[in-house]
Amino acid sequence: MAERRMITKPLLMSNRYLKISNDSKALYQYLLVFADDDGIVERSMMIDAPLQVDDSNYKELEQANLIINYNEQIKVIPDWNTMQTIRTDMYQTSKRNEVKHNLYLKTDFTYSTNEDDNVMISLDDWIASDRPKNQETIKQFQRALKNRNQERPSYSDL
Repeated sequence: MAERRMITKPLLMSNRYLKISNDSKALYQYLLVFADDDGIVERSMMIDAPLQVDDSNYKELEQANLIINYNEQIKVIPDWNTMQTIRTDMYQTSKRNEVKHNLYLKTDFTYSTNEDDNVMISLDDWIASDRPKNQETIKQFQRALKNRNQERPSYSDL
């Protein structure tokens, strides 16, 4: 797990963040710190106990679209890739393969569990492509996305 994590000023100033309770804001910041390099975090006593949070705080974060509730224990931070830039030589893929297999990257680099939700690539395929964020590669992903209904493209060829 990394020692440094970022949170962006636009997110801190957004209505969806400002409208949640202070306890849920603290919880969100803890989730950022404890997340793996793909923005996946396991709920634990290390997070819940010091903050004295409960299910209602997690529900509040989910309703504000600040987390994806994968299951009772596993949470995903959908804005992860817009806030974190992790060097390729430092990156360690998540051990939560079952979660990664069900996540998609949207054109704004946020996560979705819905394949039809303005998605450009699956998380697995993006990781296999070395997690590029440059515009030319993104345009290739978007072109492939337009053609995916005809034949499922192989992103490893991009």
